[in-house]
Amino acid sequence: MQNRDTTAAFNYHESTKLAYINLATKPPLYKTYSGLPAVPLPAEFPAPEMPALEAIGTYEATGGGDPSLTTLTQLLYHCAGVTRVGNFRVAGEVHFRAAASAGGLYPVETYLVCRDLEGLDAGIYHFGPDTFQLTCLRQGDHRGRLARTAGGDERIAEAPLTIVFTTVFWRSSWKYRTRGYRYCFWDNGTVAANLLSGAAAAGLPARVVNAFVDRDVDELLGIDGVGEASTCLLAVGSPSGEAAAAPSAALGPVGGESVITAPGEIDYPDIRETHAATLLANATAVENSRGALGISAPAPDGPLFPFPDGAASAPESRPLGQTIRERGSTRRFDHVPISLAQLGAVVGSATGGVPADFLGGPGDSLLDLYLIVNAVDDLPSGAYYYSPSRKGLYQLKEGEFRQEAGHLGFEQALPHDASAVAFFMADLGPILERYGNRGYRAAQLEAGIVGGKLYLACHSLGLGASGLTFYDDEVTEFFSPHAAGKAAMFVVPIGVTAAVNRVRPFRSRIAMTLDAQSRTSTRQ
Repeated sequence: MQNRDTTAAFNYHESTKLAYINLATKPPLYKTYSGLPAVPLPAEFPAPEMPALEAIGTYEATGGGDPSLTTLTQLLYHCAGVTRVGNFRVAGEVHFRAAASAGGLYPVETYLVCRDLEGLDAGIYHFGPDTFQLTCLRQGDHRGRLARTAGGDERIAEAPLTIVFTTVFWRSSWKYRTRGYRYCFWDNGTVAANLLSGAAAAGLPARVVNAFVDRDVDELLGIDGVGEASTCLLAVGSPSGEAAAAPSAALGPVGGESVITAPGEIDYPDIRETHAATLLANATAVENSRGALGISAPAPDGPLFPFPDGAASAPESRPLGQTIRERGSTRRFDHVPISLAQLGAVVGSATGGVPADFLGGPGDSLLDLYLIVNAVDDLPSGAYYYSPSRKGLYQLKEGEFRQEAGHLGFEQALPHDASAVAFFMADLGPILERYGNRGYRAAQLEAGIVGGKLYLACHSLGLGASGLTFYDDEVTEFFSPHAAGKAAMFVVPIGVTAAVNRVRPFRSRIAMTLDAQSRTSTRQ
């Protein structure tokens, strides 16, 4: 490139501009369709009354009977519906949704593939949270075709319905840029956590499917697989024992018109290229992306602090429906302790296992849970590793680590003030070796699911919780040597929500020290 070719200077200047967010290019929160038939969902439907901790901790339920349109409405509302609308002086009208979302951007779209249900004909539908209706994209029973995309998955072929989640990547990257790709899977996980809990409360078995031929699922839904892409399948309901056949006729295009974005979308090559690298192209790739990892972390050498055992020590939780409707992210915590029984209840219910095609069964996980404990009765402040098999916390180091927690949580007051901070971590080396790049999606998705369960568990006990971003390598360093080589996936501080639930300005002593050292004239 020659000096007179000025493209380089212009490109560099454009790519290094600093800006916060451009409200003019914010994508719409809802996907809209025109020219397709719609099915209004019933305005009246029951709320799940099962205690939230029980629903969250259920691995797979049974005995729920055949789902109807009313059951489906209950599930959709409590995983992706609009739970309330607020009007604020600065923000204007804000829609609060059933599941937590990074920045309230809600990049996840929800689709349904079903046989004939009571009150609903077989077809492929899109759920509109704002209109509270189903838009029919394709008529007829397409469960067999969907099962074929997942390597002939019998659960999908036999279950009465499967929920398909997609992600509109620009909704997250609009604010969070390249890192927004991670947040999309966290959001997919929190929505899936609500759906799994709702299915448990309804007595319906449910299973997460991460391995499928992406382009075939995208074609079924009529999406491009780039701006909006399929990210997760979730089969719901008892298998019938009779698999739906896969039609041999070629699919035509989905009719009508849809809108998912707005002018001004920015291309982030890292997102586009990373997602492309995770796609599965055929049944062999699908099969190779299934099955348990079969590796567990060794127990540390430190002392074990078991959680209280027995029904007498278990705190009472609110019903699941009430928990979801009243849930909201905490903006400020009080510096007050929670009980060891409360911590044990929320951790135990959230980590009981996710029924998924990349996991082996109850208790199996791609994740390891580490905690910084700031204020928990009968538990010394310090850093810990959670042992699912021992139902307790191994102490890695004792001490007061509020400053470290605030720093690791991206210099925010929330982890500094919280009673405890949960760090979900994964050893990506063996995960990627076992599943390929698809394993990265699995790890991020499971972190979102378990983090979403932790959210619900905390709110069911009247506690607060909020998801956070973090300084990746510093999290690993803090929990090492036990966490050496592991990658932080998701962070959730928990505790007692402050009476004035507003963000508190914060800067840790660690950040101030690092800034001061950056100005020195000698190497540290």
